[in-house]
Amino acid sequence: MYLPSQMPMPVITHPQLRTLVELWASKRQGDMLPSRSNFSDDDLRPWFGNLLMVDVVEGPHRFRFRLMGTSLVDAACRELTGKFFDEADISGYEPDVLDDYADVLRTKAPVCKTRRYNPNPGAFMDHWRVYERLLLPLASDGKAIDRILGCSFPMADRQNLTLL
Repeated sequence: MYLPSQMPMPVITHPQLRTLVELWASKRQGDMLPSRSNFSDDDLRPWFGNLLMVDVVEGPHRFRFRLMGTSLVDAACRELTGKFFDEADISGYEPDVLDDYADVLRTKAPVCKTRRYNPNPGAFMDHWRVYERLLLPLASDGKAIDRILGCSFPMADRQNLTLL
């Protein structure tokens, strides 16, 4: 179970995301951020389909999809692995997506948001109109964020949430 520390933790409603942030917190060593190597595939298996891994490349606001889980590929109706955010067609989602990733870099802490979208049919993520996304900073050296581990779950059955 997560034990309070100096790091602020976001409000998380989805139980699987709460469990993931607890796992992430358990991998921290003092004030050091965990790295990808701190997580085995077995550690992450419960979230595989809903995970994504993003590389922080060439400065703080350039991101590349390193890995996209099958549920996310299905929801996006496209595979984005290997693409930079500015090369990927994420129409309608760009401001929120970029702001959330920038918040992870700025705060060096987890960011969790519930988002609502109204995309056109056939557009990026058109059937995930309400979803909760958790972003977790990873750092190979424990300090400089070089990857962000993300996990998202649709929340279509939770329409009455207060959305950010």
